[in-house]
Amino acid sequence: MSRFQMDRSRVREVVLVRQDRSCPACGAKMRVQCERTRIIHTLQGPVRLIVKLLQCGNEECDSTKTFAPEEEAKYAMPRWGIGWDVFCWMGQRRFARHWSVCQIRHELADSYDIPLSDDAIEDHLASYQNMVAARHQDLGEMKRAYRATRKVVLTIDGLQPEKGHETLYVVREATGKRVWFAEPLLSGTTTEIRKLFVRAKDLVRTLRLDVVLWISDKQDAFLKCVATEFPGVPHRYCENHFFRDLAKPVLDLDSTAKTKMRAKVRGLRALEREILDSRQAAARPSSASRKRTLLLAGASGNAVLDYCSAVRGILNDNHGGPAHPAGLRMLEALGDVQKSLRRVATSGNVGPAIDLLARLAEFIDRGVADQRKSFTHVRQYTRQVRQIMKLVTSEDGLPLAKRKSRFAAKLDEFQRREDDGVYVHFAKVMASFRPGLFVRAKTAYPRDNLDLERWFRCPKSHERRIHGHRHAGVRIVRDGPTLIPTLDAHASHLRVFSREDLFPFRFASPPPSQVAAQQRHVIMRQSRSKKNDASCSEH
Repeated sequence: MSRFQMDRSRVREVVLVRQDRSCPACGAKMRVQCERTRIIHTLQGPVRLIVKLLQCGNEECDSTKTFAPEEEAKYAMPRWGIGWDVFCWMGQRRFARHWSVCQIRHELADSYDIPLSDDAIEDHLASYQNMVAARHQDLGEMKRAYRATRKVVLTIDGLQPEKGHETLYVVREATGKRVWFAEPLLSGTTTEIRKLFVRAKDLVRTLRLDVVLWISDKQDAFLKCVATEFPGVPHRYCENHFFRDLAKPVLDLDSTAKTKMRAKVRGLRALEREILDSRQAAARPSSASRKRTLLLAGASGNAVLDYCSAVRGILNDNHGGPAHPAGLRMLEALGDVQKSLRRVATSGNVGPAIDLLARLAEFIDRGVADQRKSFTHVRQYTRQVRQIMKLVTSEDGLPLAKRKSRFAAKLDEFQRREDDGVYVHFAKVMASFRPGLFVRAKTAYPRDNLDLERWFRCPKSHERRIHGHRHAGVRIVRDGPTLIPTLDAHASHLRVFSREDLFPFRFASPPPSQVAAQQRHVIMRQSRSKKNDASCSEH
């Protein structure tokens, strides 16, 4: 906490005296021995707390301890320079609105005249994170959240922002959309993963819930742990992971063809530069090229620039998925541009802009023709992937038995196509995922853990927005056991947490797994420090 001067006339004084004056040791009445003062900052202005300290007045009592008023902690915790309202305000801005420490510091100084240092804000935010996480995972709070629910669906997935670091495994309940816990693990072996399922099993017993379904991405450790720790509970494999694994060779083929096609479509910059040069030359009268310059500087030149911008947007689009590969979408979009350019070429118009558009059409034709054969195979394989996706997701409205039989027929068809490596891959993935794709539960349930994967955007977005970097970083994993529950708590708790909400958890501390991850991170940073490089070069 930074120390600073303030206007004493703005300070409001509050005298605090202990209500219970009985000595805990002998029962005699305690008296005021001394007093101490502390100034805290609140959103309504600074407050000076005059704290009366009591001590036993019985000369025969061995107790020499002084006792502070009970109400002091309601204003602020020991060694705090801010009140609970400022503390909760900072936490809500950080974890609900994803403000940076710099933003919080400037807003406190500008709007409330509270000049805190960055270090002080970070320390308070760490305490706030521990309190909210402890409240979110408190058994009493979880019992109140599930008092009207008995059947739950559990999902598990891992998050690893950087290779070489721990993986953060998150167990989330799908029906109530509540994160139960998160823990970073160095290893993904069955022995380590089993700890997560044992913890989930203990929570289920304590809350008296029935797990009707587990959903995962079909890791071997997940399969074994569900079978041993939750025998008889259906285990559904994530459809999203199945589709991605199924279409992996198709997407690789599509990506290769897309890269080669994009490399052939060159020359956009030269066309745009010619238009821009013509606009600059329009202000300087010249002799022979005056008419051409005026034509390109007008509306016809804008049309050429629009076509170039449309092609550049298509080439920079990397969105897609198993059912709509990015390269195939790019090919279809370029085909629409080709049709438009053909209509312009056959319109009978002449001029320099028409010549430039003809050159643009040549660029596109060259790139599309070069990869037409590759995209023919991609389109064929994608058609098969879409058919399988319809069977799994029941888009056609077929009953379960008929979908399973058609899925088996497709599997047999692909197994007979041993001459094509893509179909062999289809058969292997379908046979591997088949036991968990058509699992049914006795209640409504999601078909995959894509909801959990989408929820992972919450901590990633939090990290990116507060430090402005595109990459999320390893802090998600390092502080995950408390960061993930805190963000999940704010997702369902729209208003600011109050002192009454957090006061019972004021002494919360991070779990051992988080402390160990933070210590490992410190050692890793020290090991790759430039100071070590300098010391090694000296020796």
